[in-house]
Amino acid sequence: MHILLIGLGNMGSKYLKKLEELSLKPLLCDVDREKVENTGYPFYCHYGDVEETLSGVIVAVNPEEHVKIAKEFLSKGIPVLLEKPPSLTSAEFGEIVDHPLLEISEVELYSEAVKNFPTEVEVKSINIERLNKGRGYINPVWDLAWHDLYILQYLFGDLKLEDVRKGDVWKLSGSVKDSVPFEINVAWNYEGEVSRKWLVETVSGEQVLMDFYREEISYNGTSRTREWGDKLREMVTDFVTGVRREGSRERAYRNLQLIEKIT
Repeated sequence: MHILLIGLGNMGSKYLKKLEELSLKPLLCDVDREKVENTGYPFYCHYGDVEETLSGVIVAVNPEEHVKIAKEFLSKGIPVLLEKPPSLTSAEFGEIVDHPLLEISEVELYSEAVKNFPTEVEVKSINIERLNKGRGYINPVWDLAWHDLYILQYLFGDLKLEDVRKGDVWKLSGSVKDSVPFEINVAWNYEGEVSRKWLVETVSGEQVLMDFYREEISYNGTSRTREWGDKLREMVTDFVTGVRREGSRERAYRNLQLIEKIT
């Protein structure tokens, strides 16, 4: 049984590294033969040519191809992990959203900040910034705010996205739990320091500081920092061992619905 990794670009290369750290020898697939032929692993240039028995497929290509590729393997009863975004439209993603063997990448749910968030606090407001040096896919909302939207759903349930202002720093605003306001600030090619933080103000006057860059959470005079491992490795480990995250498909579908309305 093999794990098939489709796509050896930026994220695909990161997935390959994690599979290697887990001492797994994947099958590789990329239309660019130069990316796969010198890796030392068996490879294909088209996923339709794969003959080996597969225990799972990780797809990290352009999102325009995600649904088509996922259908190919889901129809054969093979679990699929799709990198985000899983599609460019909710209508297309709706064709596979209910398949129980499908998962969508939600790497930030494995962060120390999310795993140790004090769910008992009564939240007053949430201010988020995800400011990166590099440049990703489509625009900063699809590339960066995507993470914060699924985290908001995971921690607080459904959300409303009420406004977006484009600029060097994109600003999104909305609410969770009907009346708790949030603001998300995201940017590519940011000239200042890289920042991936949440500042959660509570009704009691305390603050929860969640730092996704440093893998740290601080609250009520205490802090917790990741001491070993990393969140991508944890997510890949869960996928290849059959541990499933509930709700990833539904959160991704809701993200697509929200983003379609504002960009």
